[in-house]
Amino acid sequence: MVDTQSTQELTRISSEIPSFQMPALAAGIVHEIKNPLAAIHLHLQMLEASLLEVSDEDLQQKLKSRVDIIKKEVLSLNEVLQDFIHLIRSERTVRTTSEDLNNILSAVIRLMEPQARKAGTQISFEPGELRSGAEIHAGFIKQMVINLILNAVQALQKSERPSGEREVRISTGQENEQNFIRIEDNGPGISIEDQNKIFEPFFTTREDGSGLGLALVKKMITEMGGWIDVSSDPRQGTAFTIYFGGKTALQDSENE
Repeated sequence: MVDTQSTQELTRISSEIPSFQMPALAAGIVHEIKNPLAAIHLHLQMLEASLLEVSDEDLQQKLKSRVDIIKKEVLSLNEVLQDFIHLIRSERTVRTTSEDLNNILSAVIRLMEPQARKAGTQISFEPGELRSGAEIHAGFIKQMVINLILNAVQALQKSERPSGEREVRISTGQENEQNFIRIEDNGPGISIEDQNKIFEPFFTTREDGSGLGLALVKKMITEMGGWIDVSSDPRQGTAFTIYFGGKTALQDSENE
């Protein structure tokens, strides 16, 4: 569910904080949250061990299921904190590689396929010809594509398409002397109004969403010297296209 008021308030507060103070502020916030989270996780492990002493098997299973839920939520919150750190952190270097982009994507797809299949979604990949000599940030590419695949799979779960007809199509190629990665789905699409907001930090249309995933994707592709485009149709689904060239914007500035 979109909490518009909270999103607007967070945006207002962040805009009033000088940009040079944001990393230090973020580190402080994360530190204050991670410490109690670590304590919660430790006591959960102790509680889980204590459950073995419960003689009533039905009660043991009920308690274990509750512990598992709490552990899952703790891990989820830790992931949100990591996304928040990456979103706020000001990167000064972008480590690039000339590793084959299509090979990187093939590995990511193999990683994501079991989760997609479990959700009744098929992932297909059409590797295209890419501009030779273009260097990329492999870590950024992997994280961006994983984020976008997860978004597509989650969107398809809300669609009326039956399991087995849900598709995520990934393709690569060149357009206007730029390499691109396109992630398309045949889900319910994104409204025009939401398309103008989806890259804003903390904006989400999911009840369990943090609103940081797409903001992080945009930050990473910007640091690579590229950009991301979205097109969506309620009848056909959504397509995110990442465009990037050779050198990153940060590399260019460092060479000046």
